[in-house]
Amino acid sequence: MVGRIHIFDAYLKDVPLNIIKLEARKMGHNRGGNMAIERILQNPAYAALNYVKPFKEYPGGLFPANHEPIIDLTSWQMVQYKMKKPQKNRLKIDDSLPLRGVLKCHCGNPVSGAPSRGKSGKYFYYYKCRFSGHNNISATNAHKQLSGAFELMSVPERRLSDIRIGTEKAIEKEFTANKQILQDTKKQLDEEKSNLFELEEKWIKNHISKETYDRWYGLFNEKILDLNAKAQRLSGNTNYASQLMNKHLHLLTDMKYVYETGGTLKKQELVKMVFDSNLYYKNNVYRTPTMIDILSHNHQKMKDLNLLILEKKRDFVMKSLTAESEGFEPPEV
Repeated sequence: MVGRIHIFDAYLKDVPLNIIKLEARKMGHNRGGNMAIERILQNPAYAALNYVKPFKEYPGGLFPANHEPIIDLTSWQMVQYKMKKPQKNRLKIDDSLPLRGVLKCHCGNPVSGAPSRGKSGKYFYYYKCRFSGHNNISATNAHKQLSGAFELMSVPERRLSDIRIGTEKAIEKEFTANKQILQDTKKQLDEEKSNLFELEEKWIKNHISKETYDRWYGLFNEKILDLNAKAQRLSGNTNYASQLMNKHLHLLTDMKYVYETGGTLKKQELVKMVFDSNLYYKNNVYRTPTMIDILSHNHQKMKDLNLLILEKKRDFVMKSLTAESEGFEPPEV
């Protein structure tokens, strides 16, 4: 189960599929052929869903299953959006269209962008979805809206001191708590390594079959990989974290400046980071189910000004599950 969750998490963090496959084999997932990982990522059963084909007058689609999900519904749906259309690196960087390939249509497809010549001979830029009848967004309006949203994300100066003190306390508290967890994790890691060593000894002495060895090797190795990763996460340096915070904290007071003064690539990375690569456009307004919490303090004002709507994850998921009619086709499993 842990291995399956790791596969989904790694894919959402843009780890290449070939690397995920190599890691999966180390964890013991060595069955199912070359497309086994893709089938895992597309299987709705992991999100407690069943895909039912249409029958006579009954529509098909995704329906809740009678078992507990292994992967949360939002993560599974985001994976489907990402797998639906392979990302291509042929996209040209155009400073007039910094959101091209980053902003998504309400159907989940990244928007493209191109200039359109007006009657006066002047060129106007637009973001477009590849599906007919979907978004055709004025780049000028879209950029103005997003700049307005970033301006409202700015953190007031009076809050910086509280944020700094609170963050330093949180870092120290977490570091203290992690010390004990790290000790326990290292102890578990030593036990699993010992188990793996004993297994290899039994295999060398022909005390167990190859099938038994392969099965237990995969289980032990998976636990070792997970515990190693956990130990690395828990071994963070509080001084480095504090220095990093103090160096960049002032930037939070003028997020509009941070966004507008960055080049196209920096703008794209900032948008991806703030919205966790989940920025959509529908009905002339930006929408997202995910946003850095500290920057969302004015989310109601953003909504009132028709700049950005921060949707609850559940609302977003339930809407996205009906996207078949808007270009999304459930995978065959």
